[in-house]
Amino acid sequence: MLFEKPKHHHKQSEFQAVILGGYGSSNRLYPISEEDNLPKAMLPVGNKPIIAYTLEWLEKAGIHDAIVLIQSVGNAPQKLSAFLRGYTGGVHCNVVSVDEDLGTAEALRVIKDKIDRDFIVLPCDLITELNPRDLLDAHRLWDPTFTTLFYEPGSTEGVKDDDLLPYVGIDPTINALVYKAERSEVEDFSMRMSLLNKFPRVRVYTQLQDARLYIFKKWIIDVIAAKDNIESISEDLIPLLVKCQYQRKLVEREGIEKYAVNYDNILANALSLSTTQSANIEVDSSNKDPINSDFKSPVTSYIYVYRDGFCGRGNTIASYSELNRYATKQGVPIARVPITAEVAPRTQVGNDSIIGEYTKIDERSSVKKSCVGAHCVIGKNVKIANSVIMDYVVIGDNAKIDGCVICNNATILDKASMKDCDVASGYQVDKESQLKGEKLVSFRESI
Repeated sequence: MLFEKPKHHHKQSEFQAVILGGYGSSNRLYPISEEDNLPKAMLPVGNKPIIAYTLEWLEKAGIHDAIVLIQSVGNAPQKLSAFLRGYTGGVHCNVVSVDEDLGTAEALRVIKDKIDRDFIVLPCDLITELNPRDLLDAHRLWDPTFTTLFYEPGSTEGVKDDDLLPYVGIDPTINALVYKAERSEVEDFSMRMSLLNKFPRVRVYTQLQDARLYIFKKWIIDVIAAKDNIESISEDLIPLLVKCQYQRKLVEREGIEKYAVNYDNILANALSLSTTQSANIEVDSSNKDPINSDFKSPVTSYIYVYRDGFCGRGNTIASYSELNRYATKQGVPIARVPITAEVAPRTQVGNDSIIGEYTKIDERSSVKKSCVGAHCVIGKNVKIANSVIMDYVVIGDNAKIDGCVICNNATILDKASMKDCDVASGYQVDKESQLKGEKLVSFRESI
């Protein structure tokens, strides 16, 4: 354990949260999540750390206990802990640093002794308009082994041809996730007969994105702890649980029944001691197979598909930029220009942009569809559009910045013109540079 914020006295929440503070997409966020800049959880969206949105969502859900897992890369855990020390919200955070080589399920294995109830796992970079209580109420109603969230990507989120969305098979009668496979242009689509025997009515979707948010029964942590071959939640654990819904031999080989039975025995004992529970209600979390009627799977699933509002992740440069545009779009009730900022009279800051504290912008400059961080110095006649400018950035006169992400302490000299570039922390762009689609990083010799 790296850091634990003092706990305020409150009623224990029904679910425990595990926030993944940046896994599996560090290369896709290169170079903005490099060690010299900020860990993924601390990347600014609308000039506040992206994890702040996660904590707000959990607070709305009534979840007050969270374990934040972060990979031990450089001083990333210290940077995250420093932010959480100043966090004044209602979620009690326990930061745990884990080895950078661990997968998401392996990281859960590290904290298995800290999981003491049903738990929700979610990434630090998910921002959604979904009311968390709608999701939790659906989970309570269906009472599955696990619930997973999928969403339809917006038209601006843009999925590349080489990043195809998966095949997602859903039984619409019970909203169960019964099939998930990565799409490939070279492999044919196929399903096992045992799946179709168990779930004869399957709808397959190709336009759903996995939010990587899951709600698990507590006994799932026991499965993870016992099976070292489960390294990733999305690539190992979820496929195992999905297949266990209809593959009897897999359930027997993996010994899944014993984990669920132990949980059900505890539940049954609790109900037997209840003064309000009806004696006629049978405790049965199994799932009958109409073909093999003697097979009752101990695993059930529920898939929640969100289509009614914004939902997105910041796990690529493009999607991270989109989150910033969403957070600062017109109509969002935020302070666009703080009183500490100095913006020259003839400079235009659009009502789709935001300026950070103590930032100075000289005359005849313009900022459109952009986030500008704190303590920045921006010269005369500078044009900034569709960009994210982090803290302590210096931009010289007559520079043009379009579609860029510029990290902390970078310097852009006079008359530089940049389009669709990503600038690492501390990097200096030379005077009158003409750059397009570049990743600009200062390479240091190893000591």
